[in-house]
Amino acid sequence: MAQPELVLSRYLVFSPTSYRHPSGRLLRALYHTARARTLLLDTRTVDVLATDGPAALPAGEQTRLTDLGVLVPAGTDETAEVIAAGAQAAETSRHRQFVVMPTAYCNMGCGYCGQRHRRDAPATRTVRHRDAVAARVERAMAGGDHDSVLVRWFGGEPLMGYAVLRDLSARFVAAADRHQVAYSALLVTNGALLDARKLRSLHLDCRVDQLEITIDGPQQVHERSRPLNSGQGSYDRITAALRAMLDDTDLAGLRATVRSNIGLHNAGQATEFATAMRDAGLADPRIRFYPSPVHSWGNDVSDLRLRQRQAAETELRWYAAYLAAGLHCRVLPSQPVRVVCTATSRHSEVLAPDGRIYSCTEQPLVPGFTDEHVGSVDTANPRQLRPAGRFDDWYTGLAAGETGCRNCPILPVCGGACPKLWREGTPPCPPLKDGLAGRIDLFARSSGLVPA
Repeated sequence: MAQPELVLSRYLVFSPTSYRHPSGRLLRALYHTARARTLLLDTRTVDVLATDGPAALPAGEQTRLTDLGVLVPAGTDETAEVIAAGAQAAETSRHRQFVVMPTAYCNMGCGYCGQRHRRDAPATRTVRHRDAVAARVERAMAGGDHDSVLVRWFGGEPLMGYAVLRDLSARFVAAADRHQVAYSALLVTNGALLDARKLRSLHLDCRVDQLEITIDGPQQVHERSRPLNSGQGSYDRITAALRAMLDDTDLAGLRATVRSNIGLHNAGQATEFATAMRDAGLADPRIRFYPSPVHSWGNDVSDLRLRQRQAAETELRWYAAYLAAGLHCRVLPSQPVRVVCTATSRHSEVLAPDGRIYSCTEQPLVPGFTDEHVGSVDTANPRQLRPAGRFDDWYTGLAAGETGCRNCPILPVCGGACPKLWREGTPPCPPLKDGLAGRIDLFARSSGLVPA
């Protein structure tokens, strides 16, 4: 029986550089986005693939490369497979996620933030509201359809609603134990209100095992970029809290991600920031760093936003600076993105402080989008998944070519980035799209490979 013709996978990106193995062999690095794996191929193999095609390789090498996903049978619709895997994950997930906003207020006034914060959101302060939230989360635990539940505390600044967070956490933890469902929580916070006592309570009582904190650069840059409403600084408080996390042996299971929102105002601060983080004692594997380009939530960020190529080049410099300073980061995605965000799966939802249910985290508190709620926590059937939202057909749209994602080599590790921005006419392509080859090289060098 004739063997099917083999062709290169469409989801391969090669580094531009050749590397010399200690044995003397010359190698090229490539990244397989559909598998989120970095591979090394002999440069002679790469040359044969480029000039004569897979059929010119020995049969054993063809088999090896097929097993690695580098080669696929001709006619394989890899894009359809990627989109179908995402659609299935969104539809059949055994994991339930709730984004819970305990307050509509924030103690910072960041210029690029698209939210409008207010103190007058009384719902979260009422027992009725909290009862409804707790009942909805517990019902997800009790239904038998989900093996795990994640609560992502979000804001505003969620620690401005710390009492609400603690009250609801106690209920969530008790419900998870009753129904023998795995429960964990992630806190997205500006970090200004964190201290050693809160860290212990959050981790040991509320089962928060992951923090996401924003620091926008070295101290002076951060204070300008993320000013507290009080006029005080937050940089020292944040770094002290992170050090306290590392120093407390009871918090060994707590980890943090430090995000830097990157724009024209701080793009050139990579080395200074990475050095400052190292000097603050934060070069620890329990803390990971990543840069994130400033983008619009419906607000005007044109005076800060980096253009696509500029963002890719800036991101690469930040990752290089992290590595040079001994900080921990993930230069390349480590797994494919199946469900791109809460808005594309009814197994995920956002519970806003006014009691409304949303599908997208960039709708509540954002002027022009607050009316796009899909229900209310008081009236939605707790036995059902999130009410239908406008992005639930995301995978159908991808398959139909609604966006430019079908022909994009990073689709498996990007997932389309942001359905909301696509449908607003603003392609949200991440810097990875233009910067992947450079990041493969950076990964190879950081792994000890030496350019030939």
